[in-house]
Amino acid sequence: MTRERRMIPLMRPSTSAAPDCPIAPSSRETTYVRALHRACLILGGLAPLANHLKVSEQQLQTWLQGREAPPESVFAGAVEVILLHIEDAGRPT
Repeated sequence: MTRERRMIPLMRPSTSAAPDCPIAPSSRETTYVRALHRACLILGGLAPLANHLKVSEQQLQTWLQGREAPPESVFAGAVEVILLHIEDAGRPT
């Protein structure tokens, strides 16, 4: 079995604008919400994350605000973004 290497495009936000990654109120903050938020920051915003996860921005916002739990496949996609970012961050440039 061959191991496929997936690449996650990293977009660093400019200093003039923060990514549009909503933060859920602490009463709704879950592991799912934290993972989606971190992936949103890594990819540079709501639109790039929605595109990567192949979901609508509106649905992604609902999950990021903690109003609903995302499907496991979406959560797994967010965790993958985080893990690949951590892996890439550890590499010398």
